[in-house]
Amino acid sequence: MTETKPVPLRKQQKDFTRQRLIDAARALFIKNGTRGTSIDDIAKAAGTSRATFYAYFTDKQDVIRELARGMWETAFTIYQRFGSLPDWSHASISSWMHEVFEAWERDADGVYIIVQEMSGELHSESYEDLKKRVSALMSSNPNWNRFTPDEAERRACVLIFQLERSMSAFHWGSWPTDRDALLRTLTDVWVATLRAEG
Repeated sequence: MTETKPVPLRKQQKDFTRQRLIDAARALFIKNGTRGTSIDDIAKAAGTSRATFYAYFTDKQDVIRELARGMWETAFTIYQRFGSLPDWSHASISSWMHEVFEAWERDADGVYIIVQEMSGELHSESYEDLKKRVSALMSSNPNWNRFTPDEAERRACVLIFQLERSMSAFHWGSWPTDRDALLRTLTDVWVATLRAEG
């Protein structure tokens, strides 16, 4: 049995400082917007210096890029969880959909900042990440075998587009609809699209 080596203290400290800068930037971006937040503001809120900020990031766009990666990792994990569902019953999909809503409610403000500030580079990265999200959603789950590979991928893409657009419109105020009703409707659409009940 191999022993896991402890993470060196210096690496732990560097990771901690980097995460503090990311967390401080996220909170300030949500409160003041990216244009209303300076690098000095981020460094001060993180309890460090401007020089320390530049030891980890080249500029604010670099921090936004890091926030986007974190957002994509969260989405990947959520879709991977769907990929591991043992069945596509209404109850299973509804339970998973509740997890999606909770994640969006927790992170919606930060996601909004990222979407507003994404550069062309991040847009191209987001397409690559979409392919990863589709792969996570499908995960080798044998339930997808009821479709041809092309049709399975197409349905996975449509479901992701529809879910993410619906959640964006709901959480950012442009679609005043009832939360529980939206959750039920999305669950019904997923069940129907995946033919989960037969």
